[in-house]
Amino acid sequence: MQPQGRPWARPSADVLENARERFSRLLGIEGVQAEGPLFAEFHDPFEGPDPVGHQPSLVVQPASVEEVQAVLRLATELGVHLWTSSMGRNFGYGGSAPVVDGGVVLNLRRMNRVLEIDVAQGYALIEPGVSFAQLYATLREQNAPLMMSVPDLGWGSIIGNALEHGYGYNVMGDHASAICGMEAVLADGTLLRTGQGGLPGSPLWACHRRGYGPSLDSLFMQSNFGVVTKAGLWLMPRPEIFVTGTITCRGEDDIVPLVDTIRGLLREGVLQGVPMIVGTPDEAEADEAGLGRFTLANLKQVLRPGRWSVRLGLYGDARMVAARRAILESAVAALSGAELELRTYPGDVGPETVEPRDLIPAGIPNQVLLERLKGVFGETLGHMDFSPVVPLTGEAAQRVDRLVRETMARYGLIAPVGFLLNQRSMVSACMVMFDASDAARVQLAREAVREMYDRIAEWGCAPYRSHICLADHVAGKFSFNGHALGQTYSRIKDALDPAGILSPGNHGIWPGFRASEAG
Repeated sequence: MQPQGRPWARPSADVLENARERFSRLLGIEGVQAEGPLFAEFHDPFEGPDPVGHQPSLVVQPASVEEVQAVLRLATELGVHLWTSSMGRNFGYGGSAPVVDGGVVLNLRRMNRVLEIDVAQGYALIEPGVSFAQLYATLREQNAPLMMSVPDLGWGSIIGNALEHGYGYNVMGDHASAICGMEAVLADGTLLRTGQGGLPGSPLWACHRRGYGPSLDSLFMQSNFGVVTKAGLWLMPRPEIFVTGTITCRGEDDIVPLVDTIRGLLREGVLQGVPMIVGTPDEAEADEAGLGRFTLANLKQVLRPGRWSVRLGLYGDARMVAARRAILESAVAALSGAELELRTYPGDVGPETVEPRDLIPAGIPNQVLLERLKGVFGETLGHMDFSPVVPLTGEAAQRVDRLVRETMARYGLIAPVGFLLNQRSMVSACMVMFDASDAARVQLAREAVREMYDRIAEWGCAPYRSHICLADHVAGKFSFNGHALGQTYSRIKDALDPAGILSPGNHGIWPGFRASEAG
């Protein structure tokens, strides 16, 4: 929590005007935004018509590592705090809006070069402004026999998504784990490279995860310890074929044997990547819940039929895929009432021929989900994401599903309930949806999500990521041994950035943390 007595106040008008002039001299007028449509992109897109707090004062957009270093040094000189974003498309968590009101957004969209694609070693070296769509286009232009992993919306930064522990769905779907080797600028302008990158001229920077001594890559994920300016990204070989489709179950309690089955198939290596389970409300519930356009009945229009459905994928040599498919079909046949639907594509399939519902498992960035949601709920659609990490059991899935359904009913909101399955845990992906033009609905959504954070903390669980307005609230849940974890984060922060210039409050990390001040 922000230390008492050391507030990061919104800069005064004089300070901001001086900062705007100095940053403009450094980056050029095109590198500084303080008004207009582009500047508006760096607010919380779903903050409502009467926002309070978390407002950016300026946006600075360096185009090189050297400019990032210069921006950090100048911010320290001016005494203004920065808030780092790559593309700023993480809308369900606040976009590019800063935790501390009046922050200068350090946005890295202009650093958008694909620096290298190594087909033999299966990696790309990229800057933080490279989006999923841009890398996909580059791979196609070069006819590189590699397949990338993409999230549900492909407009964001690859590095930004990975630094936030984001997910895609195919073999490299754990995006944080696909990063190998980083370049980062510290708050004082120091430039470092992690792992093998610390060895000048190393050919292994993006190939081998560790160097000599502690591995620092995770230090720059979900933190405010530095600005990542380059990273290696592992890509999977383009498969000969891939098979994708769904398992559908129609009974309320079918989720328990379903999760048991998927867990076994994942650990055995039959299923690859990150399968996703989505819960669809039943007819009786959908007929009763919601307000205006935001009803469960409308939500059912964009969800799969059945009570539970699993999206999955199989990738590789045709003979290997056939063997995996046979095991999968046998396992699903043993699930009472389960239905399996599969489709097969060549590994080099393009967006022209793949079905829209299969774009994501094909590794093709798209906006289909957003387009479908806006088609039903309108352009003022807003959402705040509730993403707890829970045990990989059907009982845990039911518990989350009940919590979300009961909470949404009390608040008059709606939220689809989904689960991204790892081998030993799962992340629930729930979009609490509302009309972003209605300030009261925005506030209700924030209150509902905060309440659900409190409830899952009673289970010993927490979200893997949170909206900026609840960062301190979530960080305060990690209270073992007098908040030893938070204190350790702040000791690192004190060493690397004692003035707290860089993204103060990001994931609840502040300089000068004291356990008595934790929320």
